[in-house]
Amino acid sequence: MRVLAELPLRQALPWPVLLDYLQPRLIPLLERIADGAYERRVGEDWLRIAPSADGQQLQIAAEKRIAVAGLATRAARLFAVEEDTAPALKALSRSAVLKPLVKRMPGLRPPGCWDPFELCLRTIIGQQVSVAAAGTLMRRLIERCGTLAPEALLAADLEQMGMPGRRVETLRVLARAVGDGLRLDGSWEEINAGLSTLPGFGPWTRGYLAIRLGRQPDAFPHTDLGLVRAAGAENPAALLLQAEAWRPHRSLAATLLWAG
Repeated sequence: MRVLAELPLRQALPWPVLLDYLQPRLIPLLERIADGAYERRVGEDWLRIAPSADGQQLQIAAEKRIAVAGLATRAARLFAVEEDTAPALKALSRSAVLKPLVKRMPGLRPPGCWDPFELCLRTIIGQQVSVAAAGTLMRRLIERCGTLAPEALLAADLEQMGMPGRRVETLRVLARAVGDGLRLDGSWEEINAGLSTLPGFGPWTRGYLAIRLGRQPDAFPHTDLGLVRAAGAENPAALLLQAEAWRPHRSLAATLLWAG
């Protein structure tokens, strides 16, 4: 492996914790965790991304020399290399529920994404199913489409995939919208406005995307059952009330609960 690029980290990452969080949420056949590194398929090659020995940089490496300009931007977005969550974590550590999580995961921040369209697809597929089931469905989608490009998805046969027909249609509607000019790399206000007009993009879906895609610091999908259980709340309404004390850092609070 040769190091192709290095990305300075504004704040060191809790790397093993982050990999554990990402592992069940990876895009099958395109992403993997191996030997303490995140790996991403690029064509027929794999990029390897891991912190430097001193933890101050993320190193991008590959067996072959690959042009990494755009790839480095994607890696920086996925791992939020320019974010410093220390002040927010300090504030959240005042919560009895979050304090042990903050102590165990210093430097944690919500992961971003390698590709916005892929993240949207993965989020749709993850609606009302377990994380493991979503991974299985995502693998089937890639096997049907070959590549996760809008045109490939629209051309693929998505019948008998094990998903409700309305969810399959949401995938197609998103692909058509992107093909017609919906941008997923602009401001969150623009992205949210566009997604809110599409069927299948309700509050939970857009709340989750607000965290990982929109980088909204106070987004909080309080109906997420994983968050309800992790916080020890009786129900989503009780969680929403409990989370008032976590403002304006509720997206980070959600990430702590998911990762914990």
